[in-house]
Amino acid sequence: MASSSSDTTLPSTGNLVISLRDAFASKQIGLILASQSPRRREILDMMGLPGMYETIPSPLDETALQMELIQKGITKDPQLYTRTLAEEKARALAETLHVTIPTLVLGSDTIVDQDETILEKPKDKQDAVRMLRQLSGREHFVHTGVALYRCIPGQAPEKVASFVDQATVLFTALSEADVQAYVDSGEPMDKAGSYGIQGIGGQIVSNVQGDFFTVSPTYVC
Repeated sequence: MASSSSDTTLPSTGNLVISLRDAFASKQIGLILASQSPRRREILDMMGLPGMYETIPSPLDETALQMELIQKGITKDPQLYTRTLAEEKARALAETLHVTIPTLVLGSDTIVDQDETILEKPKDKQDAVRMLRQLSGREHFVHTGVALYRCIPGQAPEKVASFVDQATVLFTALSEADVQAYVDSGEPMDKAGSYGIQGIGGQIVSNVQGDFFTVSPTYVC
């Protein structure tokens, strides 16, 4: 995110987020996470930014957007679907802001995909049981989309970048007792695919090919 010669509103920086730490700390630049996900906040803190950003939920009507994307057949392309959700979350929030300093808005979304079917947050315990049985002993994909918008005082927000990272996850074979015990723990109920690798669900993951942090923010946010 180095500044170009025609853009002096953001300080020059290196290739790592930590290079912007001083700018965030001194309020030269604002950073807003368009989410209340505790896992996403934890990741930013681990990157050296505790207390240097705000969390504001995106006003995006995600359900309406998901229905629109389904109607357009975009769910057949999980990476495009995930990136679109991340971009729209960040854009929707960025367009509501009245900033006094250059501000970056970070949006993200994570989905679980198996056999070209997207596994969303379970509707209830029975739905969580169904998903876990389906994932048992098999591989699936986790896609995490990230989008960054820049807000400059007096200017319309603009997208800086967006991308999707994919990881392949293999579940161990689950017995009915395993499935029921995990669902009864309550952990699956607010997570895409009905599991969280960063919690109890780590016990049911046999292997991950890819970035752990792509898989870990499976909180729906």
